[in-house]
Parts: sequence; C-alpha cells; structure tokens
Amino acid sequence: MMKEIILVINAGSSSLKFKIFDLNHEAIAYGQVEGIDLAPSFKAKDADGNVIAEYAWGREDAHNHSMVLGYLVDWITGTFEGYRLRACGHRIVHGGTLFNASVLVTDEVVEQIESLIPLAPLHQPHHLRVIKLMKQRYPELPQVAVFDTAFHQSMQGNATMYAIPYELYQEGVRRYGMHGTSYAYIVHKLQESQSAFADKRLIVAHIGSGASLCAINNGKSVMTTMGMTALDGVCMGTRPGSIDPGILLYLMENKGYGVDKIREFLYYKSGVGGLSELSSNFYTLECEMAQNEGAKRAYDFMTYRTAEEIARLMVSLGGADAIIFTAGVGENSAYFRAEVCRQLEYLGVKIDAQKNQSRNDEVISAPESKIAVLTIPTNEELMIVLDTIALTHA
Repeated sequence: MMKEIILVINAGSSSLKFKIFDLNHEAIAYGQVEGIDLAPSFKAKDADGNVIAEYAWGREDAHNHSMVLGYLVDWITGTFEGYRLRACGHRIVHGGTLFNASVLVTDEVVEQIESLIPLAPLHQPHHLRVIKLMKQRYPELPQVAVFDTAFHQSMQGNATMYAIPYELYQEGVRRYGMHGTSYAYIVHKLQESQSAFADKRLIVAHIGSGASLCAINNGKSVMTTMGMTALDGVCMGTRPGSIDPGILLYLMENKGYGVDKIREFLYYKSGVGGLSELSSNFYTLECEMAQNEGAKRAYDFMTYRTAEEIARLMVSLGGADAIIFTAGVGENSAYFRAEVCRQLEYLGVKIDAQKNQSRNDEVISAPESKIAVLTIPTNEELMIVLDTIALTHA
C-alpha cells in the first residue's frame, strides 16, 4: 500500500518554501527555491538537515513560479516514488474578516482571496498563483488555505480599531494582525508540554526578520502589534514597524517620494537594515555589535522596542503570567532574550542565565520571577499540516 504525504507551500514574491510531511505529522524533507525573479536556486534537505538535492538556473534561463513549481513537483514525485501526494496546504498571509479558520480551497475561496489583494499586495498574488498552478497540475488534489490573520479574529473592539473616520473601519481598514499560524502553534505546544500556562495570560514575541507580538488569554488572541498590514509594531529586518505617519508626508513633500518609493521605503529600506546601515540580518548584527556602531544601534533599538511592546500589551491582558519568545531571533538568541528581559526587570521579570543559554529548557525564568519566561521554537508548517489533514480527512 502506497504511503501518503502532505505538501506545505509558502510562496513569496521571489521564493518558494516547502516542507513534506507524512500522515503522522513527521517531516520527511524541506527546502526552498530562492531568487525566482533573478537566477533561481533550489535546495532540499532531509529531516535531519542533510542536503539531498540542489539545482541552479542561470540568468539566461526562462524562469517563473510556474517553472519552479513544476520542477519542485517533478522532484517530489521522482524522489518519493513510494508515496502519493494526498493534499497541499498553503500559508496565506491575509484572510481579512472573511476567514477565521483554515478552509478547503474552492473557486469561491480563490475569488475571496483575490478580493483581499489590496490588504497584502506583495504577498497575496503569489499565494494565488501557486494555488492555481497546483490546480492545473492536479485538478483533483485537495488544497487547504491557512491564513496568518485567522488566529486574530478573536480580537474585539478597541484592539481592532484606529482613530480614523469610522466609515473606513466599516470598509475594512482595521487591525488584522499576522503570524497567527505561529501563535496558534505556541498555544498548541503549551497544551502538550506546559499545560499550566495554556489558559493563562500570555505575551508571545515572534521575533525574526518579520516580527510581531501577541497578547493571548485562554488560548485566544486579544491584541497584536501588527495592524492592517505587516508594517506596524516592532521594527523588523527591512520594515520600520510603528512610525510617525508624518514622516511619510515629509518624504512626499520634501523628497519627492511617490507611492512606489514610499512602498520601497516601508518594505525594503527601513528596519534594522536601514538603522544599522550594515545588515538586515539580526545574527550578523549581533556578531558585529562589539566593533560596529551601526549594528549596536539597531540591535539595541530592537530589544528596546520589543520590551516596550511587551509592556504595552499587558494593558490588554491586565498583566501577564508568561512571556514566550519564539521564531528565528526569539528562540535562538540568548542575548536578545536577556536584553529584553533586563528592560522588564521593573515588572519583576528575571531570567535564569544558565537556562537562557541552554537549548533544552522551555522555562528560562528564575524561580523568583513574577512573570514566567519561556522559549519555544515555532512550527508553522506543522499547524498547516494539522489543519490540512483535518480538512481533507487524510
């Protein structure tokens, strides 16, 4: 009897990330294609991180998402001959208020996702392109859309509003939040390994090249730092986070910035990359802080803003029982966690230095800390697989 696998796809503007799972939720392989808009390169690894395939296209070769996806599917079916592709789950950035949970992809769902392109113009078209390409390639294959915004649909009232004309709110100009699949995984993981915290007041810091924080109470999103788009909140690799909107007026009136240049400024020219004048990579900045003023300036600003947002989110919860760090920087940088918690000592936050350095401890706070501190690696792909299996009855 042929074994079955689930394919998870995360399509970006110039990249295509994938992960393959069996029906026991175990990862078999993962990888990505980068540089689709220039000279694509493909790399796949097995579950242990060993490289099992590599391929690169030249700049002169014809390349687009269709070609890359075709290559990927051919590689999967050729490499895993003893398996049958059971379903495909897609990470979709924006579900607006239309989706509060993952859904099976239908023609109606595709139209609804298309209607939300104005809310995520840099992401949504690429998600749709891959969904349609998979539909062409495998007309009968079940596909599932998993929305970054769905987890935050439990937010209510003040948490969803901006102080702008209410008619705009009624049109959909409101706070949606992102990284919901990551936050959903943290709630899922807590129920398994740290059940004492599962129904508590939590602040989860998802800190990576894209970054946000979320206030969670009894497993539900109460407030989050990202807003209508993925630009608000803490600064990121190349995005500024919260800034005075008057800065944009200044750039338009005094620097001649138009819409395209404003978009480039907000998505690609700001964040720690712009502030450091060195790199948008947090690991590089951490390594260079001792000898590079720009690296230290940007990294210090990021830890300050993260601590500031943690304190702000406590208002929506009436305090906090635990702070949880996750994602690339949050789960891997002991220095980052230590610096953020140092700036929260006035709230009674205290971490255990030895546990903070260890990669085996989930709870890293000292026994006397008034607020528990945990570090939990996220696994957004697993949440996509769980939803895909549930919706396709795999």
